[in-house]
Amino acid sequence: MDKYFNYDVGKERQFLTYSSEGLFTTNMGINGIVECKGIVEIITGITSSNIMCKYAEDNGDIFFAQFFIKRGTVSEDAPVQSFDFISGTGRWEEIVGQKCIGAYTPMAQKRFMWKGKCEMSDKTLERVKNYKKPN
Repeated sequence: MDKYFNYDVGKERQFLTYSSEGLFTTNMGINGIVECKGIVEIITGITSSNIMCKYAEDNGDIFFAQFFIKRGTVSEDAPVQSFDFISGTGRWEEIVGQKCIGAYTPMAQKRFMWKGKCEMSDKTLERVKNYKKPN
């Protein structure tokens, strides 16, 4: 679920604070919860953003990812975002610094779908996927 608080600053400008809470799943079988906070600005039809999200697995490992709108607006069907892995623990340490891309699709009742993709070597993907937490 996402929430926006909007300031209509002027005829051609909006400033919004953004927050969301939800669940995440990966194609590697890793699931958890996610919480995001940030800002979105729309100036003469151009949208910019700076959103930080905290992802947490059931095993306690976390990572932070930072998102920036690259094209589209929050009112369109699927704005494209770039995102970077900023920090992480456990398996996520392996991909800190990784740059990726995703798209956001708003839905009814303040819900949304988001899908992202990261290009990485098969070896890195296998290490992340098969990570075993030390005892």
